[in-house]
Amino acid sequence: MKEGWNLEFTGAFARLTLNRPHHMNALNTDMISALDHILDEIEAREEVRVLLLTGGGENAFIAGADIDEMEGMDAKDTRAMIELGHRVFNRLESLTIPLIAALNGHTLGGGLELALCADFRICTANAKLGLPEIKLGVSAGWGGPFRLVRLIGSGRAKDLFFRGRLI
Repeated sequence: MKEGWNLEFTGAFARLTLNRPHHMNALNTDMISALDHILDEIEAREEVRVLLLTGGGENAFIAGADIDEMEGMDAKDTRAMIELGHRVFNRLESLTIPLIAALNGHTLGGGLELALCADFRICTANAKLGLPEIKLGVSAGWGGPFRLVRLIGSGRAKDLFFRGRLI
């Protein structure tokens, strides 16, 4: 399996795997753009009734945004990445078919934000979830805190968001 997204169809079932295990499946701009196009393909297939989203390798679902890419961004590039992420994550959340996120390992930052778009989240025993951006002096940028409040309530969401604590 080459680096990138791997999409497989089996009848009414689609399985989408992010395959960047040597980067703990961190999301960069190219990966988010590719996800946008993949969603076009999934939505065009009327026979698809459910989408399973997972990460390649054993250590991470998605360990967040690609920090290496972000370090080289100026304000304009950062804004463009945030806007792209918002648009694509909103598409994920609005899919007309059920989205299941299989959280196999680290699900951090942007990875948790993406998982929060799913209808169902299933974790392996080694899954670690959190929004650790606060420890980098930044904020979650793709709508995760708002989705988290809806799912677990304001107090528990603030505890995770403001402390950068992992579950």
